[in-house]
Amino acid sequence: MESKTSRVIVLIPAYKPDDRLTELVKELKEKNLDVLLVDDGGGKTFEKIFEDCRALGAQVAVHAVNQGKGRALKTGLNAALLLWPDLTGVVTADADGQHTPVDILRLIEAMDQHENTLVLGSRAFTGNVPFKSLWGNRITRAVYALASGVKVGDTQTGLRGLPRCAIEEMIRIDGERYEYEMNVLLKIRDMNLGVFEVPIETIYINDNAGSHFNPVRDAIRIYMVIFKYMFSAIASFAIDYALYWLCLGFGWANWLSYALARVVSSQVNYNLNKHTVFSGRGGKHSMLKYYALAIVQGAIGAALVQVLPRFIPLPASVIKIPVDLVLFAFSYIIQRDYVFDK
Repeated sequence: MESKTSRVIVLIPAYKPDDRLTELVKELKEKNLDVLLVDDGGGKTFEKIFEDCRALGAQVAVHAVNQGKGRALKTGLNAALLLWPDLTGVVTADADGQHTPVDILRLIEAMDQHENTLVLGSRAFTGNVPFKSLWGNRITRAVYALASGVKVGDTQTGLRGLPRCAIEEMIRIDGERYEYEMNVLLKIRDMNLGVFEVPIETIYINDNAGSHFNPVRDAIRIYMVIFKYMFSAIASFAIDYALYWLCLGFGWANWLSYALARVVSSQVNYNLNKHTVFSGRGGKHSMLKYYALAIVQGAIGAALVQVLPRFIPLPASVIKIPVDLVLFAFSYIIQRDYVFDK
């Protein structure tokens, strides 16, 4: 067998495929690529297609019943590690003809040039693009950038180059169906991966009628990161308020009650943010950076509440609300990109 400096496997999950899959496998094998298919429980009606692909040289993993794209991808990744112990990466592609062999080869070339990087085949979304695909992608990529701090031009692409260093962790990521691919994007920073995008051809078949992308569902999934941050803040405030009044009830001095309540609530907030919102990111100095941010944020907030009423005819108690909301948003971004960055 010809020696290779890298071995990238093409993984294609397929549920009830047609002859386009056979044609794709044929073209990939002609280019000397290793191909792994996952038959996601399509049944006997589609066995002939997979047998034809086997005859062309593809490996096939089989689900007895349909389990969803996410599970099929994880099954394929696990099988790839077993079948090709020397693999350096995996390219995932769709079985419906939307990803061409030329674009798959371009992704493999980019993977050779960018180690420890998730390589995405990104569509330009120009020309006659179905409404759901165009606006769904615009919404989710904007929300995704806010939640993760990572800018991606195409959050729904199924053409992805996965580096070997992250495959085992990707197998453990939650998600059994179409949400899995979005969950992988949300874990990029946790896996310490870079992102590189390769422009690919935009192909829609039957006006993308077979797409399972749901922009509302995916946006909610991304927003969950922000919702967790809001929950952390509300829970910390409730603890701070309750402990403060409890200490006063025991006859403690006002300053001591305030200080104790703030220390406890800030520790709760720090740990919730670190372990729930930002998935355990942040090194040994994250607590120091967190409290430095809290001090600066508090000082800026107090200064604005004192100064702004001189220029805006509103009481300080009213001005404090928008000031706190703006600082709350900035605090999230700073914690995401600096305090709990991996």
